[in-house]
Amino acid sequence: MIYLRVKRRQLNRQRQTSTSTQRGLTLLECLVAIVVIAFSAAAVAPAMILTVATRVQSQKADQALRLAQEEIDQVRLQMERGTADFNTLPSSVTTTDVRTIAAPTVFVAGPATESQARLVDIDGDGSNDFAIQTYRDEGVVPTGETDPIAFSMGVRVYDISAEEALGSLGIEPAALGLTSGEGQRRSRPLAALYTEVLRGDANNSYCEYAGAVSTTSTGLDCN
Repeated sequence: MIYLRVKRRQLNRQRQTSTSTQRGLTLLECLVAIVVIAFSAAAVAPAMILTVATRVQSQKADQALRLAQEEIDQVRLQMERGTADFNTLPSSVTTTDVRTIAAPTVFVAGPATESQARLVDIDGDGSNDFAIQTYRDEGVVPTGETDPIAFSMGVRVYDISAEEALGSLGIEPAALGLTSGEGQRRSRPLAALYTEVLRGDANNSYCEYAGAVSTTSTGLDCN
């Protein structure tokens, strides 16, 4: 009987020791798993942040490009309908290249001149998102008329954050890369479009415009 009791005690001690060891290993494994997860999260977080930032920049650039194209389309539509005049067209500047016009020096809520940019709330939340600079050269004005029948125009769209850099804004489109995108978005236009606009239904509008911008033969029959 004494032997059996001693044996039982030894077995109970072995079971308790085994259970304690298993519990200890289980807690240790949990700690290791937590550490591994933490390191993995720390390694992945920067890539996730860059991905989100790049997506935001791309979305901003797409919206800016769409705004610039819409601005040009509106002017083209006015010219095609014959409703465009000196008052409704963008402000004119004396230049031989609309690409070289200086950046805006102020953002305004209403109609803007060539040195200003018009604020735009694209999502209607009450906060401005972009500022659009729209202008044109003097173009071709037929003798005896006051409205141009053809001209070059430029449209630049700046992010609202660029307002902080007014007076030192650039005119070259921002390069929205992973490392430089955020900084350039605050100092350069997200979109910049330059094009020629002509009133196609006006007599000899193409010929007059071609003659104004080219000193060589254009191949047009203007007789």
